[in-house]
Amino acid sequence: MPKIDVKELSVIYGDKKNKDGIVAIDNLSLTFENGSFNVILGPSGSGKTTLIQTIIGLLPYYGDVFFDGVNASKIKIPDRDLSYVSQEYVLYPSKSIFDNIALPLKIKGCEREEIIERVYEIANYYGLTHCLFRKPKHLSGGQQQKVAICRALVKDSSLYLFDEPFSNIAANAREEEARQLKEYLKKIKATVIYVTHDIREAYLLADKIFVLDKGKLVEKGSVEEINKSMNEIVSGLRRASFDGNI
Repeated sequence: MPKIDVKELSVIYGDKKNKDGIVAIDNLSLTFENGSFNVILGPSGSGKTTLIQTIIGLLPYYGDVFFDGVNASKIKIPDRDLSYVSQEYVLYPSKSIFDNIALPLKIKGCEREEIIERVYEIANYYGLTHCLFRKPKHLSGGQQQKVAICRALVKDSSLYLFDEPFSNIAANAREEEARQLKEYLKKIKATVIYVTHDIREAYLLADKIFVLDKGKLVEKGSVEEINKSMNEIVSGLRRASFDGNI
C-alpha cells in the first residue's frame, strides 16, 4: 500500500552537539516498495528497531522519510495508517482478550457489529476464539504475543511494522507462526517492514532483505541474492543460524 522512501536518514541518541551522541542510523537511504514484505536483518545494535521507530514517528531524526512521496514531517502519526507490534507486547491486564484486540477499532469509532465481526475473524485465524473473554494473565506468553499481533491486524492498516514479533513464542513453533503471518499480510496486500536478527526467518518471509550494521546499509537483495552474498555481516548471520543453505 504505501511506498516508503528513506533518504539520507540519521538518528543520534544522547547529546547531538558533543561527541557523547551515539549514531544509531548513519546517513541511510533505502526504499520499501508498495505491497512488499521487507525484512530488516542485522545483529543486535545495528539500528533495526531505531529505523522502524523513526518511520512510525517516535524518534527525532535528520534527513527525510516519505509515504508515497509525501514527507512524513507533514503527516501526523495517527494519519499514517500503520500498525506496530514490538517485542514487548503490551496488553491491558484489566481488559478481556476481546477488548484488547478490539481497541484500535473502538478508537476508530467502528460500529459494534463491525467490531464483533472483525475481532472474531482475526481471532479465529489465530485460534484464539476460545479465550476471547479471558484476561491476559490466563494466557501463555506465546498466546499473549498472538493477541498483540491480532490487535495490529484487526486495524486493517496499509503499513505494518513488526519488531521480532515471535520472540515470546517457542522456537519450534516460530516457522509456522511466520508462515501464517505472511499468508495473511500477502492476502491483504499490505506493505510490511519486519525486523529480525534470524536469517532463517528473513529467508522464510522476505520479498526483499535489507542488512544493517552499525546504522548503515551493508547489503540488500532478494532471498537468493542474500543467500549468495559474501558480505561479512551476512556470512556471520548465516553461521549463527545454519550452514548457509535455505
